[in-house]
Amino acid sequence: MELIYEIAYTNLLSPMILFFLIGIIAVIVNSDLKVPTAFYTGYTMIILLTIGIKGGVELRSVTLVDMVPTIITAILLSVTMFGISYLVVKGLFKFSITDTIAIAAHYGSVSAVTFIAGLAFLEKVGVYYEPYMSAILVIMEGPAIVLAIILYKIISQKQGDGSSNQEASLKHVVKEAFFGKSIFLLLGGIFIGYVAHIDGLAQIRPLFGDLFYGILCIFLLHMGMVATLSIRQISNVKLVSFLFAFLLPVIGGTIGVITGQFIGLSLGGSVVLAFLTGSASYIAAPAAVAQAIPQANSGIYIGSALGLTLPFNLIFGIPYFYWLANLVY
Repeated sequence: MELIYEIAYTNLLSPMILFFLIGIIAVIVNSDLKVPTAFYTGYTMIILLTIGIKGGVELRSVTLVDMVPTIITAILLSVTMFGISYLVVKGLFKFSITDTIAIAAHYGSVSAVTFIAGLAFLEKVGVYYEPYMSAILVIMEGPAIVLAIILYKIISQKQGDGSSNQEASLKHVVKEAFFGKSIFLLLGGIFIGYVAHIDGLAQIRPLFGDLFYGILCIFLLHMGMVATLSIRQISNVKLVSFLFAFLLPVIGGTIGVITGQFIGLSLGGSVVLAFLTGSASYIAAPAAVAQAIPQANSGIYIGSALGLTLPFNLIFGIPYFYWLANLVY
């Protein structure tokens, strides 16, 4: 028990978490603090590219054979979390089928911000993790989103929904899930990190390396503001109905740690897998779901993923996953 307190204390006092909390406070006190849209777009690109470049560099020392078990596991975990999320949200919390599918898409997918914050935590405590986990982040982002849209299409057809744009929506979702901005930048960064000359990478390190954590702190400040605003926009839903936003991360993270140990990942690798399975997408999934499932309540799926699950993971989930891994290993 003393270990989990120490882990939580270390995490809570990290600059990233403190910046996130400042963003929350800014909205609560109605501060006029704002982050310009152009600046937000710019540093989002830098963050995603930096993750990809770092992963690409690390992939140079790994063979595909080493990655195969984790890749297969990652896809299965994404599908599994979609199924668990569907059963929990529909069975326990009685949401409509449409909203349930939309929510399950978000919780079957992953959060790059939780992933980044988790890696920063592991680096701070000096824990090794497999170098190819950035690629696993990319792999886990799309399957649940596509599965959700296919399921929604099947149900809509059975209910006699004659929407003529179902085919177009599915194509758009596949494109968004696998080639949307976040995925494209991550894949682009991995490609650059993998094939570029080391001397060339050294030249871009000041931006895509040295400034990374400072930029990430500003990003989390903004995310704290956006998360708080998204909660405020939720209406006509009882607060108890959103308990799944705290339950699913615990379930997903626990499964991630246990599965990681089962397939032979290091302690750090299992924790990273927990960061992914315990997180919820609020970038790729909302963009795809808004296009393909317009009837779903965006306040519910964005409010839960961004407004509740992200803060929960940043403050409590990350230390819990690490504590659990230490217990299991």
